[in-house]
Amino acid sequence: MMTDVFVEYMVKKKIGAKDMLIAVGATFGGLILIFIGLILARFLPMLPFLVLCGSIYGVYKVISMRNLEFEYSVTNGDITVDKIMNRKSRKRLTSFDAKAIEEMGKYTENAQRLKNRRVDKTIFASEYDDGRDAWYIIAKSRKTGTTLLVFSPDERCIEAIKPFMDRRLRFEIFGRN
Repeated sequence: MMTDVFVEYMVKKKIGAKDMLIAVGATFGGLILIFIGLILARFLPMLPFLVLCGSIYGVYKVISMRNLEFEYSVTNGDITVDKIMNRKSRKRLTSFDAKAIEEMGKYTENAQRLKNRRVDKTIFASEYDDGRDAWYIIAKSRKTGTTLLVFSPDERCIEAIKPFMDRRLRFEIFGRN
């Protein structure tokens, strides 16, 4: 008789070059809007204040939404991945059953081959933008179709997934472990 399995793991995404570029672009865009508001101040005196407030808020929102965490949950073979933005809002990225896993392995060793693989949705939920130290899973999900998930699980997550996978696939990936 199998006991219930529940494992949760959270990963904070490291700030990368893409995040920095978005922050610089948002700041630059906000400054341009403020400048345009100042030019139009001659016609509408209240406009610069509104544009200033709106620009500051918009830049803050864009930058703060890049503060990401990913939560992986494994509950009796059901795998869910959520994205948490700025510790305020949560979005379900995907969920699927471990029996639906078609392929799994270390991402860095298979990255080139996976880029040419046809999938309905690709989800990067790993600690680093380049996928270092990450695993990948290709699985069928009711919500997202054939999904390539790149994620950074700990050993407990991997061990929680193993018993619920197809035996043949588990042996192919992990050997007799």
